[in-house]
Amino acid sequence: MPNRLEFTDRAHYIGSLPKGDHMCDFYEIEVDGQVSYIYIKVGAEARPDLKQG
Repeated sequence: MPNRLEFTDRAHYIGSLPKGDHMCDFYEIEVDGQVSYIYIKVGAEARPDLKQG
């Protein structure tokens, strides 16, 4: 991902909740003054097809 953004001070973990058949981590993020809510499927970072770099 060449235009990667850092969200260290703008992302806040809300918690892990079920979404469909999966558990997801939910976050609140702020980008350019706009607050959004995102979810990431638990274990997604372990998928080799999603590796960044």
